[in-house]
Amino acid sequence: MSQMTWTYIADDGAHYDVGLYHGDTSGHLVVYCNGQVMVIDFNVKTSKTYSFYINDELFGLEVEEKSGKFSYGFSVDQVTDTPRNRIRHTLERQDVRKTLVLALVFILALALVIYVLFRFNG
Repeated sequence: MSQMTWTYIADDGAHYDVGLYHGDTSGHLVVYCNGQVMVIDFNVKTSKTYSFYINDELFGLEVEEKSGKFSYGFSVDQVTDTPRNRIRHTLERQDVRKTLVLALVFILALALVIYVLFRFNG
């Protein structure tokens, strides 16, 4: 039986232990979070993806089969349109704007210094 565990720490500091059991011969799959069952699927013998929420964060769990061997991945889904991802993308756009404004101010200040040096020392 394959078994995996991951730990997710939320923004508020709460810990969530996510685990997976996957039967070698039966293919039965169980995903749990802090001891509570999140996903049950039977006869999983090919690659599959599962999605579920922990609080307001959407997660993806990938079961990938290659040559009879399975690998597992667990990640935050930052692409799907969710309220949390809309907020995340808005904050990212604000950060990019702030960075561009700061870079522009720096370039203008540098240009002013260079102008003053050449204008009054030349």
